[in-house]
Amino acid sequence: MHMAAIAIAITLVGTSCSDEKKGGDTRSDRARSGLQVNAYVVELHPLTQGLSLSGTLIAGEEVELRAETTGKLVEFHLDEGKQVKKGQLLARVNDSEIRARVEKLKSDLQLALDNLERNQRLKEINALSQQELDVAMNRVDGIRAEIRLAEAQIEKAEIRAPFDGKIGLRNVSPGSFIGASTVLATLIQDNPLRLEFSVPERYAYGVKAGKEVTFTLGHYPTEYKATIYATESAIDQQTRALRVRATCANPRGELLPGSFARVSFVLNGSPETILIPPQALVPVLGGQNVILARNGRATFVPVETGIRTATSVEVVSGIEPGDTLLLSGLLQVREGTPVNTTIVDNW
Repeated sequence: MHMAAIAIAITLVGTSCSDEKKGGDTRSDRARSGLQVNAYVVELHPLTQGLSLSGTLIAGEEVELRAETTGKLVEFHLDEGKQVKKGQLLARVNDSEIRARVEKLKSDLQLALDNLERNQRLKEINALSQQELDVAMNRVDGIRAEIRLAEAQIEKAEIRAPFDGKIGLRNVSPGSFIGASTVLATLIQDNPLRLEFSVPERYAYGVKAGKEVTFTLGHYPTEYKATIYATESAIDQQTRALRVRATCANPRGELLPGSFARVSFVLNGSPETILIPPQALVPVLGGQNVILARNGRATFVPVETGIRTATSVEVVSGIEPGDTLLLSGLLQVREGTPVNTTIVDNW
């Protein structure tokens, strides 16, 4: 009876050991096969995304009106807020002495020309030396040069509009005595205007001449359109942004230079953009990670993200096309956890 009990006990122990071995083998097989997860092979995607940027409206052209000489204003046509045409006389400094000198020089020139003509006739009959003829010719050339100089001085006394535009508020009155540093008023070209804004470096690829942008002013909802015509020749090393200028029509003069503008800039089709689903990001202290499958194991990789859309996030750095990105099981895996991936085409 005692021997039978021992035999039964041995049998039970053997059965238990056998069951434990089977259980251990099952867990071992599960560990070797890895956690079943969905994954996506990273690819490059075109990106169409709108950026909201700050900008400023600036005049098409702008200049401070100054005289090139010192004197009293004797002619004054600076009407504040009025439109003027290119070349229009706006003001004139007293130049009566110079004008009188021009008249005298013109009279002297006529006498010199008459004298030259007589000397040429005398030279034809050998009644005058070549040297005397040359003196008469030099006299004519000298007077003509003096006239050109005086006329240039008259031009310096005149302030003319360098382009079509609008006169701002004037700083002087008729009859004022001004110097070369005196600003009479500011002239701006308010149609068309220019819109200036900066695009972050990583989006500079989307900037092209001829591209259209929209903008609003302050809290007003009205949208205006502008067309990019030029960019700075290089990225600003301080701001890491590209300065961009666009032109916009202002036929009614309702847009004012200097206004703050909120620019809507649309990026189209970047060939260098990696997009991933937002749920693939794992927040960590100081940044974000993604989990890649490498050699059958989970690998945590820090990434830098860019812009976000409703369905995707741009990854600027950290992963490359061809990497296998885990989309599920992110809470179960740890660094080095074996994973068995099922590749999906979309997320």
